Amino acid sequence: MHGEKARELQLFATRQLGCNYWALEYQGHGDSTQNFEECTLTTWLDDVLQLLDSMGSQRQFLVGSSMGAWLALHAALRRPHLVQGLLLLAPAVDISQHWQAVAQPTGVDAAGHELVLLPSAYVEGGGIRVRRQLLEEASAHHLLLHTGQLEALTCPATIMHSIRDDVVPLELVQRLADELQRSSRAFHLELLPDGNHRLSREQDLQLMCRLLGQLVQQTLEGMAL
Repeated sequence: MHGEKARELQLFATRQLGCNYWALEYQGHGDSTQNFEECTLTTWLDDVLQLLDSMGSQRQFLVGSSMGAWLALHAALRRPHLVQGLLLLAPAVDISQHWQAVAQPTGVDAAGHELVLLPSAYVEGGGIRVRRQLLEEASAHHLLLHTGQLEALTCPATIMHSIRDDVVPLELVQRLADELQRSSRAFHLELLPDGNHRLSREQDLQLMCRLLGQLVQQTLEGMAL
C-alpha cells in the first residue's frame, strides 16, 4: 500500500481521473499482521474477491503488479460483473512453474511444514521463505496451462512489461499476450526496452499512469457506443 506505484496511482486516480481509489494489503504483506508463511495464493485471491464484493455493484479497474497481476486476472474471471478493466504490470502469471525449478529447501517450520527459499535480488537476505504448500497449491491457479481459460475474460486489458525483467521471463508475458489477443476484447501490450521488474522509475510510473488513463478512456468510450 505504501510503495511507489501505489502512491503514484492514488494521486493519479484521485486528482487526474477523479476516481475513488483503494489499495489492498494482502495478508502477510506490509502492515498486515498475518504470518506470510501461512498464506497461499488462494488466501490472497480471497482477499481480492472480498474487497470487490464489499463494494457493491460498482465495477472497478484493477491494477496488479507481478503476483498481483496474476490475482487480478483470476478476479476478473471470477467476478466479471465487477471488473471494468485490467492494467497488468510485469504479470507473473503461472510463475509457480519457475518457483518449483529454483526453490531451495531450508528445513521445516514449527508446525512441520516443509520450507523453501525462493531466490530474489529484491529481498533482503537474497530470497523469500515460503512453505512448499504455496508452490503446490499455486499450480491449481495456472492460466496458461489450461487452454481456453482466458477466453472467458470480458474486460479490456493492458500489459506493461520490461524486456529486461529479471523475474518474469518475456516468453511468459508473450504467451499471456497471445492468449489475450485471440479474443475480440480490447488488448494492448506495452514493452519497455529497459527498466526492471519493479517498474518504479519515474518514467515507469508516468507510463503506468498514462496507460491507466488510456484504459479508462477507452472503456468509457466503448460504453457510450
